[in-house]
Amino acid sequence: MKPSWMTYGVLKALSRRDLLQMLKDHGFEGVEFRTDAGHGHGVEASIDEAEREQVVADCEAMGIDIMSVATGNRYHDTDPDELRDHIEQTMVRMDLASDLGAPRVRVFGNNFPTEVPREQTIAQVAEALKPLCDYGVEKGVKPCLELHGEFDWQACRAVAEQVDHENFGLVWNSVPQDVVDGSVKQALDTVWPWLDHVHMHDLAGQGYPYRELFRLLHEKGYEGYMSAETERRPDKGVGDLWMFVAYYSDLFRAYRDLARG
Repeated sequence: MKPSWMTYGVLKALSRRDLLQMLKDHGFEGVEFRTDAGHGHGVEASIDEAEREQVVADCEAMGIDIMSVATGNRYHDTDPDELRDHIEQTMVRMDLASDLGAPRVRVFGNNFPTEVPREQTIAQVAEALKPLCDYGVEKGVKPCLELHGEFDWQACRAVAEQVDHENFGLVWNSVPQDVVDGSVKQALDTVWPWLDHVHMHDLAGQGYPYRELFRLLHEKGYEGYMSAETERRPDKGVGDLWMFVAYYSDLFRAYRDLARG
């Protein structure tokens, strides 16, 4: 299990140089760039070839792997034009990921429109993902559906079974919907065959069973990245960013060490 940082959240305003330095200072091994959100890192689908090469060089200089490009693309829309637009946008961002050497892009199902049967939306999301999986084979990039919004572990398993493609993955999102009778085991076992990446949030609170999650991932042999995706409400804040990231890094390692026994 390797620590990485997803730029959505408390570090989103940092320049790419400051972001990468912060991650290096605290032993993070990977970065997941959130696109289309105006973040300070400037990694967007619109940057040209020279800029993409510079992003790669900047990360290599700091010893940070670009392990994912996180998009906001989703495939639950009932408007065919909106759906097609999101699929096309994803392909463009897969091109970006390929140029950066990132092995995956994060995408969403997200919602179940009330006027559409649940099974129909699941089938629509799966059909949208199939050509993206094929496209990703050419690019060396895997589309990964996050357990996000109304698309919980049960819905995402249903999508994965219908996609039925080797170049497809799921992103664990560490949310309350994962927890059944105080445990995440049932949910994790259910999506494990497709699990490709993990997101974490507040390691220190909110009652999520992170200790169990780390233990189960270790027992299953998960050796991939786990991205910190941390937010704070304006009334809570984070204080000193350097110290916040330091504590997060130390807590990650404490959970990992406990899992390893």
